[in-house]
Parts: sequence; structure tokens; C-alpha cells
Amino acid sequence: MDGLNCDALQVVLAVVAGGIALYLIRRTPALRAIPFELKAPVESQPGWCAGEMLDAPGITVSGRPDLIQCFDPATGRLLGRVPATPLAEVDAKIARARHAQTAWAQTTFEQRRQVLRTLHEFVLSHQREICQVACRDSGKTMIDATLGEVLTTAAKLQWTIKNGERVLSDENRDPGFMMMYKRARVVYQPHGVVAALVSWNYPFHNTIGPVISALFAGNAAVVKASEHVAWSMPYWEQMVRRALSVCGHSPELVQFVTGFADVGRAVTESPSIDHVTFIGSPEVGKLVMRSASANLTPVTLELGGKDCAVVFADADMSQCVPVLMRSVIQNASQNCIGIERILVQSASYDWFVAEMERRMRTVRVGAILDDEPNQVDCGAMVLPCFPRLEALIADAVAKGARCVVGGRAYAHPRHPNGQYFAPTLLVDVTPDMDITRNETFGPIMVIMKFTDEQDALAQVHASPYGLGSSVFSADRVRARRVALKLRAGMTNVNDFGVNYICQSLPFGGVGISGFGRFAGPEGLRALCVEKAFTEDRLSFVKTPIPPIVDYPIADTEKGYMFTQQIVAFAYSESWWLSIKAGLRLGKLSM
Repeated sequence: MDGLNCDALQVVLAVVAGGIALYLIRRTPALRAIPFELKAPVESQPGWCAGEMLDAPGITVSGRPDLIQCFDPATGRLLGRVPATPLAEVDAKIARARHAQTAWAQTTFEQRRQVLRTLHEFVLSHQREICQVACRDSGKTMIDATLGEVLTTAAKLQWTIKNGERVLSDENRDPGFMMMYKRARVVYQPHGVVAALVSWNYPFHNTIGPVISALFAGNAAVVKASEHVAWSMPYWEQMVRRALSVCGHSPELVQFVTGFADVGRAVTESPSIDHVTFIGSPEVGKLVMRSASANLTPVTLELGGKDCAVVFADADMSQCVPVLMRSVIQNASQNCIGIERILVQSASYDWFVAEMERRMRTVRVGAILDDEPNQVDCGAMVLPCFPRLEALIADAVAKGARCVVGGRAYAHPRHPNGQYFAPTLLVDVTPDMDITRNETFGPIMVIMKFTDEQDALAQVHASPYGLGSSVFSADRVRARRVALKLRAGMTNVNDFGVNYICQSLPFGGVGISGFGRFAGPEGLRALCVEKAFTEDRLSFVKTPIPPIVDYPIADTEKGYMFTQQIVAFAYSESWWLSIKAGLRLGKLSM
């Protein structure tokens, strides 16, 4: 008996060892990441102060429409002047991308994964440098850069590496009874050259994210970066191009262009662009759609939001309050899915307002790369749209709201030329106020009061936006019910924005927040031609044309009756009706 147990144990151990070996073999990538180095610009170093201090920071250069002036929005210090891409060069870059894509389209998924692994390893091992470059160009904090630039990019890379092939592999479909002798499937083929016109709030992630999906889908990518963060674009472009080069592929696959509206228009109007992704405002999104329509180029539009958080009285406030603080303060609320309307149930309203007032008064703004450690919670704003924000706040106050904290541009004592808006708390806000229907993109916490579910939904839906949303409640059934009733492309129960870290989910909105999706299988497939494909299962079974309906048709009435019985035979709900139709077909064929 002991001998039998020993033998059985050896068999079990052998099976387990074999399973582990097979797992490790499958888990080990065939083509590993290839390390490379890339020096970050010296201006990104903490304490750098060699640049000229601009008295009136702005992106235009007097008398030089071909130049973009780049500066640190946290300090107003000049970073350099970048040439705008000439329009003729835009066409040349698209042509080079098209040429490189011909070979890239023939690569295997494993070859594409190697490029993404290489980029992924670089991002993980150079987090600090990447964050510092993003902070210098956009004024955000290192924590906000880590969460919004690096973490999101790493999540997208990892998901695409692990799931991209499964998503884009041929998908078998049911051919149906009539076509049972056929194989039917969807084949996902690259568009060719796809463009992304991206916003300035996350300069690294917004430029690299579309490139990741474009490359894995077999496309070349042309990225029109925002002129407001033109300084960092060469670093991001070199990063991707180096990853391609060290893996043996043409760096011409990825082209960055920089400039003003004319450069963006040259991209979207180009007949050589096969798909356009745009991230920006509804107003500019309409212009992009109009210019792309000249060539019927498909577009994906992500046009911002006026995201809500519905907070019921039974919510776990110890979790809810810190989450909503971050939803407003992170990146100075320059987030398309930042929470811009917090609706609090009346029973908890006064306590919630008092707690948020206490917290908002403690928020410190500043320049993370230049101030002393532990002195900055909230960074600068890339666009100094302060008169517009102050006007929205003034309109709300005139209609009965209370501005409890902040409410105006902030003159920083150490950085007088920096672009700061004081963290603001605006309470007693109602849907008739302009601030509830206009995206602020600034560190303004708006709090509204509601009574019950119907009241909350009515107030939320008074806004034309519909991007993201949140519901906080201890009652999971109620939270789920309300969340699913919200007119929005995305929603989170007892959280904010985490759907984007779940890269398996599509990202996009409804209403004036745009249409189409990026991220998830939907986003990856949007960059492909979804080709319907059929073929014979067996070479000797083909579609015949019965003589009764072959041209020229001898008896059209009899031919019509024949086709009518084909429909009845193939699609009747009753087997008996199908059998009767089959018998009639046989009779008509004689």
C-alpha cells in the first residue's frame, strides 16, 4: 500500500511540475523588452532656473507665427521656443508614416508586443524623469503626474500587451442555418495611418496612449500635440521612436506635429489620414468633425465633461470625502473626468459642506519642482482662463450660491508670474446657474443639495454633458440603480475615475461629451477595419444557382415562388412549416 501511495505521489508531483513548466513557458515572452536610455531635458530638473522669467507668459511670439513659446505655468519661466510644423512638412510626415506602415502591418502580434514591452520597461524604470518633464511643462505635482501620466500609461501598456492579441484575433461568427456550409468570421485589419489630436492636461499620457493602441492594431500614428505643452513633445516622441528602433522597426511609424489650429486642420483634412481621435472641447470637436467629413474620415470624439458625484446620506463619508477631494484638487481639476458637481443628500449636506470647507482651506498651491518639500498639494493651471472662471462664480453667487473659499486667481508670493487659481468651494448651487452647464477645468468644488433619487437625477441631467459619474451610498442596490439611470458613458459606485484604470473598459461619453470609445476592446477595434469574411467549409460544397433562377430566367413567377419557399424553408419558426416549404422547393425544381 505504501508503494502505491509513493507511486501516486510521484505521478501527482510529475503532473504539477509539468503544469508549472508549461505555465512558465507560456508566461515567458518570446521577444523580451530591449533596454534603452534617453536623456530627459535639463530644464526638467528640480530647481532649474536658467530660463528667462516672462513678465506676461504666453505661447505666441510677436511677429513670429511660426514659433511656439514654451514656459513653465507654475513659474512663468521660459523653457524655449519650438518651431511650429510647416504645413508642407505635415503632409511629408504623413507620407513617411504611410510608407513605414506597409511593413509594420505585416508584423506579428508578438513583434508588436515586444515594442510595447520595451516602452513599458522604460516607463517603469524612468518614472521620476517622466513625471518631472510633465510637471515642468504642465505645472502639476509629482503625485498627480505619477497617477495621471505614469500609472495610466503603465495600465494601458500592460492591458494591451496581455489582451491585445485576443481582442484583435479573427472572431468566428455563426453563419446561420442558410449558410451552414460557410465559415463566417470578422477580421480586424489596420486602418493604415491614424491621427490623434490630444489635449494638454496630461502631456505624456494623452500623447502616448493613442500611439500604444495604434501600433498594436498595426497602424502608423500621427500625433498633433497641443501647442500649450509643445516643449515636452520631442521627449515623448523620441521615447516611442527609440522603442521602435531598438526592436528593429522604422521610427517613421510615429510622427509628431506641433502647431496652432492650422496644423490640426491640415491633419484632419488630409485624405491620407484614415481615422481621427480628438480629445478637447465640444466647440473644437465640431470643427474637427466638419473638417474630417471632407474625406468621410471616421472620428472618435472625447469632448470633456461636467461629471457629477451623487452622495447619499448613508455613504461612508470617511472614504467618500477624501476621494472627492482628490477628484477636485488632482491636477488642479484639469481632468476631463474630474468631479465638477457634487450632489449631497439634504440630511448630510451641512456636515459635508463644513468638512469640505475645513479641508479646502488647507490646500496649498505651488511649483513642485521649485518649492520646498511638503509645501505643495495643488499645481498650476496650463490655461489662465481666470476671467471666465471668476465670471461663472459671480453668476452663481448672484443667483444665490455662496463662495465659501477662494473664488479668484491666486497671486503666488514666490511665483508671481505663475498661473494659479485659488482652490474654491462654492455651495448652495442650483441647476439654473451657468457653472452647472459649463466645464470649468479648474480647482472649484461645486456642492448642490438634493432630496431623493428623482431630484438627484433631475439636477444631474440638467447639464448637456455626459462623460463620467459617481454614486456614493452604503446601499449597493440603490447605488447601482441610480448609477445605471445616469445619462453618462461611464459610472463608478463608491469611487471616482477608476473605470479608466480598468483598461478593459471603454472610455467615452454621450451628449456633448462626444461619441466613440477609446480604451478596452472597443477602443482597440475602433482603430481597425472590421472586415466581414466568409469562405466554404468544404472545397466541394459551394453556393449553387438553381436553374429556375439562373439568368435569363425562363419563368419569373415560378422563380419568385421558388425564392419565397427558400425563405420559408430557412426561417420558419416551425419545423413542420420548413418541411412543407422544402417539399414545395423540390416540386418547383422539377
